[in-house]
Amino acid sequence: MRMSTVLRRLLGFDRDTVITGWELESSGDRPILTVRVRARQRRRGGCGRCGVSASFYDQGGGDRRWRHLDVGYATCVLVGSARRVDCPVHGPTVARVPWARHDSAFTRAFEDLVCWEAVASSKNTAAVRYQISWRAVNGICVRVATQALDRIDLLEGLIAVAIDEVKYKKGQKYLTIVCDHVTGRVVWAAEGRSKDTVNRFFDALGDQRAETLELVSADGAEWIRTVVAARAPQATICLDTFHLVSWATTALDEVRRGEWNRLRGRGAASKAKTTKGLRWLLIRNWENLTPSAKATLRELEKSNRRLFRAWQLKEELRDIMGMTPVAADLALDEWIHHASRSRLAPFVRLARTIRHYRESILATVEWKLTNGIAESVNASIGRLRANARGFHKPESFIAMIHLDRSGLTPPLPWTHA
Repeated sequence: MRMSTVLRRLLGFDRDTVITGWELESSGDRPILTVRVRARQRRRGGCGRCGVSASFYDQGGGDRRWRHLDVGYATCVLVGSARRVDCPVHGPTVARVPWARHDSAFTRAFEDLVCWEAVASSKNTAAVRYQISWRAVNGICVRVATQALDRIDLLEGLIAVAIDEVKYKKGQKYLTIVCDHVTGRVVWAAEGRSKDTVNRFFDALGDQRAETLELVSADGAEWIRTVVAARAPQATICLDTFHLVSWATTALDEVRRGEWNRLRGRGAASKAKTTKGLRWLLIRNWENLTPSAKATLRELEKSNRRLFRAWQLKEELRDIMGMTPVAADLALDEWIHHASRSRLAPFVRLARTIRHYRESILATVEWKLTNGIAESVNASIGRLRANARGFHKPESFIAMIHLDRSGLTPPLPWTHA
């Protein structure tokens, strides 16, 4: 078998790459395998930026070097000329080569491997493993994600989406994330959490595709609901169940603190201490309580009726979310009526809030659509943020989110060589 054939198979080249020579240097800590390559000769070349076929312009600025996958203990470097083409769109541009992306000092296979490891572990781990700088790994991830987004339209065919925000930096720095309920993938992300940010999503989506949206799940943020109602009026907005129950839990805890302070003011230190210790017992779901915990709550009906009534309202609201749409419609009106007249200020305020979001709550009951997919994505995004020890720029964070949560991470190079 010829040496060129061995190198072709070891390095994963296709027929468009021609090996013209090789050299092994033993100086330094690691041996360096230098392989001279060229693209298979054709009458016309392709623009490195857009891929448009164009005539050759000149021979370029001489030889260029690309870091390739390691070969055993040796570092592999490709050396070849970079001819330029006269692109009708971008003018004189370096011609496309089959082994590397445009404007990169690394081969396509090397970038795919580094990107895969950066997503699976961290950028710092990938930098140490392949003996390149952290900034080089960051540039690789951004470049791979950007080029993948240029080839794939993630916003095509959206029917049901979840909109949520995730924190990426100290100082109230947030990203707005849009997930597809059908595929579970992140389809859009941008810096900020405001009406302007959501409007940018609909601008990217376009009016025609916005008309096909049927369901949108979100929390109670008005900066989301207002824009969705204006840009996609036919879409049904579902209020996330988790946020709804958390509102009731917060109101219940306010009542508990109020009772605790009232008992302390009356000098009933023992009862105040007992009330203070009920915090975690009260917010837990009834079906998850032990028999002794349930007995404690039953005794609460006699010892503190106000606190027991607040707990009942919280549990009743949870039960409504599991009813049929017709039953939930009637039960929600009754709940609002009782909460408004409960003489519990936190639940009186909550009744006004629920009356405002009534249609969205009933839509959630009917369609069983929550922001659970967005919360799951936020947990994965938190892992990316923790592994990276934070991000200086939102663009780098968004690139990593698309690579990991949009399915854009390239496969290992030898799986498609």
